Amino acid sequence: MNTAEREARLLEIGRRVVQTSPADETEVLLADGRDFLTRFAGNQIHQNVGAEEVWAVVRVAAGRRLGVATASSLQPGALDTAVASAMAIARASEGEKDWPGLPKPRTTKKVGAYDEATAEASADARADFAAAIIAAARKKRAEAAGAVEIEEGSLAVVSSTGVAVASSDTRVQAHTVMACGDGSGYAEGVSARLADLDARRIGQQAALKAARSRKPEAVPAGRYDVVLEPAAVAEWVQHLSYLAFGGKDFDEGRSPFSGRLGQKVTGEQVTIWDNALDRRTLPQSFDYEGMPKQRLTLIERGIAKAVGTNHFRARRMKKRRSTGSALPASSGYECLPLHLFMKGGDSNLGQLIRDTKRGLLVTRFHYTNILDPMKTVLTGMTRDGTFLVENGEVVGPVKNLRYTENVLEALGRIDGLSRRLTLVRGPCVVPALRVREVQFTGTTEF
Repeated sequence: MNTAEREARLLEIGRRVVQTSPADETEVLLADGRDFLTRFAGNQIHQNVGAEEVWAVVRVAAGRRLGVATASSLQPGALDTAVASAMAIARASEGEKDWPGLPKPRTTKKVGAYDEATAEASADARADFAAAIIAAARKKRAEAAGAVEIEEGSLAVVSSTGVAVASSDTRVQAHTVMACGDGSGYAEGVSARLADLDARRIGQQAALKAARSRKPEAVPAGRYDVVLEPAAVAEWVQHLSYLAFGGKDFDEGRSPFSGRLGQKVTGEQVTIWDNALDRRTLPQSFDYEGMPKQRLTLIERGIAKAVGTNHFRARRMKKRRSTGSALPASSGYECLPLHLFMKGGDSNLGQLIRDTKRGLLVTRFHYTNILDPMKTVLTGMTRDGTFLVENGEVVGPVKNLRYTENVLEALGRIDGLSRRLTLVRGPCVVPALRVREVQFTGTTEF
């Protein structure tokens, strides 16, 4: 079944659910996808697996009382049961006095989110990709572990207000951690198209970091100027999205942006936006209410500008339309920007290092946790390639450190950004940064 046929089938199933539902209003979200994964460790492939998954989320309104239920089958019986469960939940609920009704249809744009060659990539193709990474590890006498994952699927949203949209997409994610003695290195690649990724280059990046990370020296905790590679930058930006960019938390006074739109929240060099229509990310034409995706500026030159909303949250906030940021109705977050970008500068990674008198080069962060959501205080570990920089040169590897930092304040101390933006898992499209005086509060033995 090709994508057009699969999308038409999902729309047909959705229309049946809506037409037979006893609710005043009904919305159904339907997904049909496949996920193929090749894992490797110790320079050997050890797992090739594939899974097919379908799921549905049904939302109903009985007056102002709402109910949501899910199904893991698209068979009529399973969907009828989901509708009945959602109706039972709605009847038992207290009702939502601000319920504006389901959104009416809006025009969505087609995006190039599906690549047929990627969808048809075989297990051999994934194995060849992994083998190229492993070959790079062996050249440096390192051991590689990681995964190559290819996903493809279709999504549809149908509602009783006339929404009926469907689309298909593909995505590839490859990552590896390499060990070389007591050193380790990390690299990754993300795209909607397998042909866009260079397995050899991913392997070489991780292998070089692993080889250079051997025999790390301990450095004391304290404040350091830090050059953050894109994977580390994305870790902060994604956590900012969960903390600050969601309309539900904003409206309920639980966001660092609550009451601060139009105010300075970080440094002037920071501009962050959401844009699922940009081909540099993993494109998506509509959100999980079937509303069109659009570019949404969240922070502009350090000023808080907007948060992402779904239809309900937009109307509560006296906005006419949502920003196209709805999550599935079964999600507790409700609405969130998912395709984040950060504006770059006029430098490059090498120049950021050369302009650093004394500091650290960080490949990525690991085990990041939230300490204070209103102050955007995060803590986490450096991992898989942390180096000391002195007088503009990388002088050697250092043992990992724990950072504890107010991220909005830290981004106010940026003094350099790369021109190049890189797509990393999230998805996030971000530059490399140099940030002054990042606080490291602990050391490790590795």
